Amino acid sequence: MNTGLNYTSYVCAGGVILLADELSGADRQDGLDALLYAYTVASHKCPDFRAFGDWAQANKLAMRTLGGALVNDSHGSFPAPLTGSFTLSEWLPQVVAKGVSASALTSLADSLERISRQTSASPSTELLRRHAVQQERWVRLQVAVMSTGTRMTVFTIAFEYGEPVAGNLAAQRFQAAKVNANVAVSGYQALVEREDYDLSRATIISLLGERRQEQVVALH
Repeated sequence: MNTGLNYTSYVCAGGVILLADELSGADRQDGLDALLYAYTVASHKCPDFRAFGDWAQANKLAMRTLGGALVNDSHGSFPAPLTGSFTLSEWLPQVVAKGVSASALTSLADSLERISRQTSASPSTELLRRHAVQQERWVRLQVAVMSTGTRMTVFTIAFEYGEPVAGNLAAQRFQAAKVNANVAVSGYQALVEREDYDLSRATIISLLGERRQEQVVALH
């Protein structure tokens, strides 16, 4: 738990998920399951990180099948910082700043900093790298914030880096000049109505199976 920041953080496949502490245990589990399901479906349909647009659309479609009403759906690209270097904890809060609260931005930076201090063999570090890095050059990372009810704000970024991304992704200091082309970003807000998700819950739990334990790690 991020003490005083009002969120509990998880690594969920290739993403960092922030769940508001006010959420019930049942809502937390439903949110993690929904995000993991949408991520898994998209990754199976579009395994190549270079096909980010197709992956993003598949991710959103999967969320809609769970009863999610999507708003503020966006997709585009922007340049990386023009000079110098950056870590994900320094840069990602700037990327998602317009979509989430100040406390969530602080919690996101804190979570990435804590991951960066872990060894490359730690469960959260290894899980994030396995799902968020491909061929040591492509990065695709999702950030999600869940608040009261099953309300989610989800952003995913993707970019190609000009040298190997080795070890702990959160500890990597990226040289701005070595980010090839623009950074792709996809974002949306989703409200998953409990009545709609009730119809999907048992199926999602069955389809995810052991992934619910293997691909979700709480940060401490």
